[in-house]
Amino acid sequence: MKKICTILVALVLIGSVSAQAQLKFGVKAGANFSKLSSSNPQDQFENLTAWHGGLMLELKLPILGIEVDAIYTQNGTKFDAGTAIEELKNTYIAVPVLVKLYILKVLNIHAGPQFSFLTSSKLGDFDYKNQLASSDLQIVFGAGVDLGRLHGSLRYNLGVKDINANALNPNTLKNNAVMLSVGIWLKK
Repeated sequence: MKKICTILVALVLIGSVSAQAQLKFGVKAGANFSKLSSSNPQDQFENLTAWHGGLMLELKLPILGIEVDAIYTQNGTKFDAGTAIEELKNTYIAVPVLVKLYILKVLNIHAGPQFSFLTSSKLGDFDYKNQLASSDLQIVFGAGVDLGRLHGSLRYNLGVKDINANALNPNTLKNNAVMLSVGIWLKK
C-alpha cells in the first residue's frame, strides 16, 4: 500500500510540474567581445569584437528554466606581433546548458557550462586550427530579460579548458568572452 501511495504522489507531482512547464524556442544573434587569457604574463592580448547567432530552446517552470542553445560563434583575440596587430579568429559551434532563475516574471539570472566545438581558426591568412584543441569548455554567468516574444541577454563566458594543442608552446590559453544577444521567441 505504501508503494502505491508513493507512486500516486510521484505521478501527481510530475503531472502538476509538466502542466506548468512551458516549452519555448527561438532564434538569437549578437556581439561577442572576446579575449584569450594566457599563463604567460608576457602575452598581451586585446579584445576582439565578433558575432554569434543560433537557436535557443527553453523549458520554463514558474520560477526556474533550463535553456539549451546551439550557437555559431566567433571568438578570438588581437595581439601585437611586433610589425602589426594580428587577429586570431576562432569559430565554434557552442552548446550552453543553462539553469535560469526568474527573479521577476521577465528578469532572470542564469549559469551553466558551455561546450564548444572548433570549426575553424585563422591567424591572418594562416589556418591555425591544428594549433588548437578541437573542443572547449566554459562556465557561463549572465542575466536575461523576456519582454513578450523579445529576448535579451548579457553573459560572461569564463574559459576553464586549455585550448592550446601546440606541444612546443607550454603556455595555457583559455577563451573568455562577453556575449550580448537579442532574440525572438518563435514559440512561446
